[in-house]
Amino acid sequence: MNYIDIIIRIITASFAGSAIGYNREKINRPAGIRTHALLALGSAILTILSMDIFYDPLTKAGDPGRIAAQVVSGIGFLGAGTILKNGNKVKGLTTAATLWVSASIGITFGSGSYFIGSVALIITLIVLSFNKISKHLTDEVTIEIVLKENKSHKKILEKISETNFNLVNADLSQKDEGRLYFTFKNIDEKNISDIQKKLLLLDSIESLGILDNN
Repeated sequence: MNYIDIIIRIITASFAGSAIGYNREKINRPAGIRTHALLALGSAILTILSMDIFYDPLTKAGDPGRIAAQVVSGIGFLGAGTILKNGNKVKGLTTAATLWVSASIGITFGSGSYFIGSVALIITLIVLSFNKISKHLTDEVTIEIVLKENKSHKKILEKISETNFNLVNADLSQKDEGRLYFTFKNIDEKNISDIQKKLLLLDSIESLGILDNN
């Protein structure tokens, strides 16, 4: 490998990770552009080093996957940090999967397999776009509420309980950080708008947002 080839491998891996991370970041997931880009970059670097240090192409001696193989198992620890369980609901599985895929694509570009890496990136982005379809089919929507500083969330809970909509989950695990999450099922845009209007009348709310559930 020459210097230009190494630079191309590192840049393409970082770009692939950034593209996947952008999809996660735009829907406010814990691992975004920087996390995915750095993960793909690190995977590519380790793959390049593994091929350069532990393998001799002339004698074909050594194991070129010696370091890179550890990335596959090691990434599980990072992915586990994005998975949260609240009651009977688990969040973050898709983000954990994208971290693992980003590392895999980073290894692919790091090894110089540009075609495989490009196809894998395109398919990953297509699969992530299916989220809009699944969200429409299930009609399940999560409302993110950002509280004003030092404001109580009790009035919000009372207002939510007054609605006749199907509340399937109330995530208060981040209330100390000023964020509450309420998931409704079988609800349309008009119902969502009605809930938002009612909640915005409360002076304890800084802002409201609509999230997907992947």
